[in-house]
Amino acid sequence: MQDENGMPTASVGLALWGTEPVRTVADHARLAEAVGFESVWLVDTQLICRELYVTLAACALATERLRLASGVTVPLTRHESVTASALATLQELSAGRALAGISTGHSALRNIGRKPVTVGQLAEYVGTVRALLDGGTASFAAGIEGALSWLRGPSGVPLHIAATGPKLTRAAASMGDGVVLLRGAADDLVERGLELVASGAADAGRPAGSVQTTVWVYVGLDDEPEVAYDQVRARVAAVLRLADPADFAGEDREAVERLRRNYDMFAHAQSMPEHAALVPERLLDRYAIAGNATVVRERLSRLLADPRIDRVVVSPQIGAPGRPITAPFIERFGAEVLSGL
Repeated sequence: MQDENGMPTASVGLALWGTEPVRTVADHARLAEAVGFESVWLVDTQLICRELYVTLAACALATERLRLASGVTVPLTRHESVTASALATLQELSAGRALAGISTGHSALRNIGRKPVTVGQLAEYVGTVRALLDGGTASFAAGIEGALSWLRGPSGVPLHIAATGPKLTRAAASMGDGVVLLRGAADDLVERGLELVASGAADAGRPAGSVQTTVWVYVGLDDEPEVAYDQVRARVAAVLRLADPADFAGEDREAVERLRRNYDMFAHAQSMPEHAALVPERLLDRYAIAGNATVVRERLSRLLADPRIDRVVVSPQIGAPGRPITAPFIERFGAEVLSGL
């Protein structure tokens, strides 16, 4: 996207879930490109979604300009060499349009009885993936060293580290090319995330502005406010599941603790799981953007106007079985929101 003077501005990406057939997701990617999205980010949670890199490959073949990102992949389910090879292959197939989102893990690990990795383990994983993508050699178990023997030079795939909590957010600024902030949509929540990125980059000796920052926001779009709010309840529940109850007070803290106890990880991709009803109404506007096109456009415009933000990824509701909503959302968002940004 460009401003009136032709200067580059922040871009808008779209989060997609592989809960629909691969060809359908590829059609969504094609439509997203047509209406003006800069990138698509596919969720990687193997028991809930279709296989990430197969689906991204289909999206690559269905599009020409759209950036293609994992949104996000995790250690433990994919060895570093597997992730590096998949990303380098996607980069080759898409003629340089691949992006990588990586983090410690959520539903992909919880649903197989594993816990998220530590910040230190993530840093080591990212470093190894980077070394392989750069065409170098990496050390594996038992002292084995290896490289992507077919790769003829650096792949150029950017690595973006997704983060929610303060410790990971600061550390993420030292690991990759960018940070994906999954903290909510309210000004103070985003501001705190940006401050953590800046301080983490400074601690790592990285120049100001050298870490690309993406803000991930859940969006509900409908002329009826209650319908729009219902579209983000499940997604807000997911981010509150990752939040620290100590950051809340009174009834909000009780609600977050109750949500953490009752969150159904196998319903993570559902549009209206039972645990979504546990989200307090007053938290919806803090952790999501919901309303008609004017409301959504105004709130997104504030984010995009911040020079510290390079990209906003819009994450819409997932359609229920027999009630697909992704294509109508993309069409309406493009016509009524993107066109006015």
